[in-house]
Amino acid sequence: MARGKHHPPRPKPAGSEGMLIAGDLKKDRGWTDTQIKTFLPEPDQLARNPFSRKAAPMKLYALARVLEIEASEEYRKAREASRTRQLAARERALAKKKEAVAVAEALPLRINPEPWPVVQQQAIEHFNRRLRRGQSPAGPRTVQHRLDRLTVNYLRHQQTSYETELRAFKGVIGVGEAYLVVRNRILDLIAATYPNLRTECERQKFEEADLPDGVTL
Repeated sequence: MARGKHHPPRPKPAGSEGMLIAGDLKKDRGWTDTQIKTFLPEPDQLARNPFSRKAAPMKLYALARVLEIEASEEYRKAREASRTRQLAARERALAKKKEAVAVAEALPLRINPEPWPVVQQQAIEHFNRRLRRGQSPAGPRTVQHRLDRLTVNYLRHQQTSYETELRAFKGVIGVGEAYLVVRNRILDLIAATYPNLRTECERQKFEEADLPDGVTL
């Protein structure tokens, strides 16, 4: 596999031409850790680690030996079995993500509507209590698009069941996808309750999600 300008060659010890390291096997040739332990239990050579003299010696594997193993029937069967397991694991993960999304779509969400002047003032006060360094405080004369943004954020986190519903997905496979579903449903609920915030709600739907710590898509 060719390595582009954004992926410079991995550093190797001097005199290691024709040799591969574990990173080469896994990233360039598709080997797994289990396959390396099974088919290459011992390296062909040990060399000083180019990253640190205190680190353990680097294991080197002869390319000729690797090619011979890759051509064997035993390795081919092991590789196919590994691919089958990986595909099955992906299918299970996908099914669990679909389940999480289905639950997120069926959650009974709620909002606590209040008169608009009250909502606006509470949103401003909430924002000003949480000012970060470099941010200027908000007020009634703040530009409208900024007021709309901080008001929607306030409603999402303080006046809806948003945070409570998300806690139900902690540790669940598909939590990232479920998070987006809940977020967008809450935005729709805010827009329906306060039509003057509809434009900002739609904008936030297409904004990159600020996922909670540990949550990925």
